[in-house]
Amino acid sequence: MANLLTDKTNKALVSMSLPISIGMLSTFLFQVIDTYFVGQLGAEALAALSFASTVYFLLVGLFIGFSVGVSIIIGTATGAGDMSKVKKTTLIALGLSLLLSGTLAALATVFIDPVFNLLGATSEVMPYIKAYTVPLLMGIPLLTTGLVSGGILRASGNVTKPEVLMGIAGVINLVLDYALIFGKWGFPEMGIRGAALATVSSWVFIIIGMLFLLFQDRLLAFKTKATDSVKSVVQEIFRLGLPTIATQIIGPFTLMFLTFLLARQSSLAVAAFGVAGRIEILLMIGILGVSTAMTPFIAQNLGAKNKDRIEEAIAFGGRASTYFGLLVAVLLFIFIKPIAGIFSDNAEVVANTSYYFYIVSLSYISYGLFLITTSIFNGLQLPVNSLRISLVKSFLFTVPLTFIGSFWGTYGIFGGLALSNVLAGFYAARQMKKEFIRVNSSLKDVNVIDEYKKDFRRLIALVKKK
Repeated sequence: MANLLTDKTNKALVSMSLPISIGMLSTFLFQVIDTYFVGQLGAEALAALSFASTVYFLLVGLFIGFSVGVSIIIGTATGAGDMSKVKKTTLIALGLSLLLSGTLAALATVFIDPVFNLLGATSEVMPYIKAYTVPLLMGIPLLTTGLVSGGILRASGNVTKPEVLMGIAGVINLVLDYALIFGKWGFPEMGIRGAALATVSSWVFIIIGMLFLLFQDRLLAFKTKATDSVKSVVQEIFRLGLPTIATQIIGPFTLMFLTFLLARQSSLAVAAFGVAGRIEILLMIGILGVSTAMTPFIAQNLGAKNKDRIEEAIAFGGRASTYFGLLVAVLLFIFIKPIAGIFSDNAEVVANTSYYFYIVSLSYISYGLFLITTSIFNGLQLPVNSLRISLVKSFLFTVPLTFIGSFWGTYGIFGGLALSNVLAGFYAARQMKKEFIRVNSSLKDVNVIDEYKKDFRRLIALVKKK
């Protein structure tokens, strides 16, 4: 278990980021594996998966935001040594997660037809959408409560075990996908519905495993001695959680808008966008892992009033976002066509997927900086700042620029998205600079370009030495 208060900052963040990235990789593999197998069923089934993912990511985004809000409280309380508050917050957060996710999943099931008709789904694609989405919605409370549990465990310093659980769940999903979609090993052939049932089955394992870890770490108890009332804990969860929830669901709403724009081009454009989104998440896993680790690390050190460690973490995050973004862009330029061909044999889907990355990957350095900055503000208990940055990215940059780009077709939409990522990165950096000045941080005087030049010289010196 990493000690977020005493271990060397870079070492602690790397030791957190690696298992988090592996766990996230397993989580995202649910969608990637589904995409690969469903792609074998044809382009219409692949398009249905892309449509269905808009609702899936919206619901998951809600509870990732909820989880971030809870983890800020858990991390700060852990740093301050208040374990009674940790236990009470854990119990209340899990109860709220089950209640809210169950209610939202039921509402989404009721309104499934009007939602997807509004997004532009055709009558040919709609049966596939329902076959996949309905079972997934029934199991969503298992996943959301598992996500909240994982956030609590990470915020308390237990990083590795939750991610191992997610890895095992990914293997379960892979095996059951193959069995239930194609009817192998005595299972019935269920097509796209089998993909959903395989995913839900892996979520059952996740929730059981996460609850076991919470009890093992003594973070969950049905009788607590915390002086805070239930009402005060709920209020604090929503005070910190609502801005992070709003921040997280802006992305899925933007995804819905992009899906709507692409559906006006063709169902194959939607299918390609879905494939691209899954590849993108998979390759951005490193920066996502760092940004996820950043929030509990900063929250704990904020609770312990370790200002120097917070500044070290911020500097580490800025470098990581730049180097990961550059690495991913290079890899995609070289390998994207064969990667896209794994998921579909349709020439138009492969072409659209490839051009998505030729255009959008150029913006990944800025996009990584945007992700890191929102996580830093969450850790500093300034979730409203994160919300502001996300609102600006989506509604001032992404929505208008992709809408304008849509007049030039699918590639114009991709171009608008890339430009919005670049502008969002610059805006996030400016807001971070303002915060440095406000708190009189030593980072306010750092010349970022000079720091990157130093890193480059170190790299050259290391290469020459070898």
